[in-house]
Amino acid sequence: MADQETFDYRPTVFLPKTDFPMRGNLPQNEPKRLAKWEDEDLYAQIREARKDAPKFILHDGPPYANGSIHIGHAVNKVLKDIVIRSRSMLGFDAPYVPGWDCHGLPIELKVEEKFKKKKRKKEDISDSEFRTECREYAKGQIDVQREEFKRLGITGDWENPYVTMDYKFEANTVREIGKFLGNGGLYKGAKPVHWCVSCATALAEAEVEYEDHTSHSIYVKFTAGEDLSDIAAELTGDVSIVIWTTTPWTIPANLAVSVGPDIEYSAVQITDAGDNANLKAGEILILAEDLRESVMQAIGAEGNVLTTFAGNRMDRRRFRHPYLNQDAPILIGDHVTLEAGTGSVHTAPGHGQEDYEIGMKYGLKAFNPVGDTGVFEEATPVVAGRHVYQANAIMVEHLLACGALLETSQVKHSYPHCWRCHKPLIFRATPQWFISMDANGLRDKALEEIKKTLWTPEWGENRIRSMVEGRPDWCVSRQRNWGVPITAIRCACGSHKVTSPEVVEGIAKQVEQGGADIWFAKDVSAFLPADASCPDCGGSDFEKETDILDVWFDSGSTHACVLEHRDDLASPADLYLEGSDQHRGWFQSSLLESVGTRGVAPFKGVLTHGFVVDKNGNKMSKSKGNVIAPQKIIQQMGSDILRLWIASADYSADIRISDEILKQLAEAYRRIRNTIRFLLGNLDGFDPLRDAVPVTERTPLDQWASHRLSQVEHAVHDAYEHYQFHRIHQEVHNFCSVDLGGFYLDIIKDRLYCDATDSSRRASARATLFDLSDTLIRLIAPIVPFTADEAWDYLPGSDDKSIHLQNFHPVADIKVDEKAWEAFFAQREQVNIALDQAKKEKIVGSSIAATVTVPNLDQAFAESLGETWEQLFIVAKVEAGDVITVKAADGVKCPRCWNFGKAAEPTHEIHNELCPRCFGVVVD
Repeated sequence: MADQETFDYRPTVFLPKTDFPMRGNLPQNEPKRLAKWEDEDLYAQIREARKDAPKFILHDGPPYANGSIHIGHAVNKVLKDIVIRSRSMLGFDAPYVPGWDCHGLPIELKVEEKFKKKKRKKEDISDSEFRTECREYAKGQIDVQREEFKRLGITGDWENPYVTMDYKFEANTVREIGKFLGNGGLYKGAKPVHWCVSCATALAEAEVEYEDHTSHSIYVKFTAGEDLSDIAAELTGDVSIVIWTTTPWTIPANLAVSVGPDIEYSAVQITDAGDNANLKAGEILILAEDLRESVMQAIGAEGNVLTTFAGNRMDRRRFRHPYLNQDAPILIGDHVTLEAGTGSVHTAPGHGQEDYEIGMKYGLKAFNPVGDTGVFEEATPVVAGRHVYQANAIMVEHLLACGALLETSQVKHSYPHCWRCHKPLIFRATPQWFISMDANGLRDKALEEIKKTLWTPEWGENRIRSMVEGRPDWCVSRQRNWGVPITAIRCACGSHKVTSPEVVEGIAKQVEQGGADIWFAKDVSAFLPADASCPDCGGSDFEKETDILDVWFDSGSTHACVLEHRDDLASPADLYLEGSDQHRGWFQSSLLESVGTRGVAPFKGVLTHGFVVDKNGNKMSKSKGNVIAPQKIIQQMGSDILRLWIASADYSADIRISDEILKQLAEAYRRIRNTIRFLLGNLDGFDPLRDAVPVTERTPLDQWASHRLSQVEHAVHDAYEHYQFHRIHQEVHNFCSVDLGGFYLDIIKDRLYCDATDSSRRASARATLFDLSDTLIRLIAPIVPFTADEAWDYLPGSDDKSIHLQNFHPVADIKVDEKAWEAFFAQREQVNIALDQAKKEKIVGSSIAATVTVPNLDQAFAESLGETWEQLFIVAKVEAGDVITVKAADGVKCPRCWNFGKAAEPTHEIHNELCPRCFGVVVD
């Protein structure tokens, strides 16, 4: 017969029991769940479940189909997925159609490398073969990226994505550029544009990156070519105006010098030329008065100011190019500033936007002697046949030799570079196609639409507004092969009017059948009526334009080519979501394309996120060795950890990542997972239909837990609606670690484990745990979809339906006395501090074996909860006192629940040390 010492009470205690594992083992288990979702076609199930719900459309900005995804891709796609999943659980029909951008130079370069390895020259490869290889390459890249995106847990219509190289998409792009041609918004002109001599093509503003660059800084004399004494009597003898530039290679294209109309200029007569061989005493230099001292110091000379006068006095006065036999007239322009230089600007209309604009005002041509690859034309004096990169040093040497150079040095400054090859760019005037920002009021209409859009964060509005206000006309032509052609037909007289809307539609229908390649493969006659003639000259000698469209026009047309053409989507979209660089990229090209053709923005809201940086705030760079690949994180930790890191970050700024940060997030994940595991473990055998207890009939302590759950649910719901995902992580983690793990669950363990199965207190707690489980799993589902779906499988009553088919639901709230609870928690914190100290000093081994004295006990508060102070503080005994003290408790330790107190039946033969509650459960 058993006695007290040998009796095993473990079978009488109701410890947590669940098959939901403590360890997520995410790298191994997530792919299995992905396969399950795919087998069950979960995306189609979600669409069916939401088919009658109001629509929410997030339009996917297409990533470029080149290379494996990086951490920036992961941030972007996961944020989109959180939006889609949360909007679905908020009750919307939120489809997600992923897309890819497939045209453009990076793919061309990859295909060129492929041909080089086969020792085939580009000039020996037909356009048709080259474009076919580009198409195949892009297709393979899409397949790679699709699987990587799916591994992130991104739900979407992966079997039917949109792809910019699809024939129908290309055809609709033709229609869109045709609309601009038809409404007069598209024109061809020779204007200076950013030009990459390495890639041999024009670039749009969005394709320009600014990097540090070291340039030649030169001060150059332009001598007067006429008598200037009528401006001021002192301007006689040798008079020169001095310019400063950091692009010496543009001097061969100089046509003028610009000055500011209201800037005060000084005539400085040299008194001491110092060591400057190209200066002599007595000659006169014209300089802006405010910059005079800095210029004289730079050129190493001294002089006296003879007179001053306003810049507009010099309008159209003739000066001479420093070495060419041509005039360099003075132009008056508001673009001239006193920020640096001499106050007089060397002006080459073929090599600068402001130079071009002032040149057009004065009737100058946009002269450009530089070829596509950056080599000067053979007729260019001094630098004929030389590359612009070589021309700087050559020009410095020549200007010095001909007596025009006053000073040269090196200056490090921010300079435009190509975003693809990272080589310095030049400004170069060539015949290009432009969409006018001012024809048809495009700029003003775009600014109005920006006002109507909801920007998250709010600063996004000012950012894009300033860009649209100041941007030049949109250069949409590229001199490359792989892209949608600008399907305009040109008459020998230069007119494009034969390209009527009917002709454009005919071209588009052919593209639908054979893709954009047909434009290059067929003769121009295939796209025109047999009797076509030029509306301007009546001629019939036609040619096709050969430039392709800027890929930003491709992606900017997706609202037209995708949203308007798919039954599951609609335009305008509720949300565009991309990185903050897209204010000058996709957001802007989409806005301008839509406003230019439809008069409205393609989006109602725009959300932007920052870039991923390392723990020190440095940009990710292979050369720095600080790149963290998403594939590695997934392999080591799982997608849900990566997603939790993304959700936890305040994306409005740059997002930091490091191994330490990921480890912290893994700990946070474990806290949340183990909290849910504890909840599920204490619901063994629970039936929500049979065992539910109304909130109003639960114990006050359980009602407090329901109250806190309601607050958390409301806060998380609001955070999802306003895209403040980092708040969700904070709310949920704090709730699990502080409210539940640090208080509520600690207290109710005793009743869960040791009360009788028919105990009303235990039933009340279990009903509350069900609500906690049911709600928490729903709330975390958009962020950690694998874990939530797994946990949902173990929730009583969840059937076989995925968590991702469910909705968020409000939690019934019971009002509590917030002030009383605040006072209690403050008091409890002081008690816990005293208990921790007592444990360190070996006064007690655990709090449950302690007697504490506590001042100012609110008896009414404890009575209102129906709990004892011992239960609330989790100690053996609580006594009133003047200060908090801790000592070892008297009494007997119950061998079943481990609480200290008096035994129920000290004379019982076996169970003589059980407390009254445990005695009743075991014996009665």
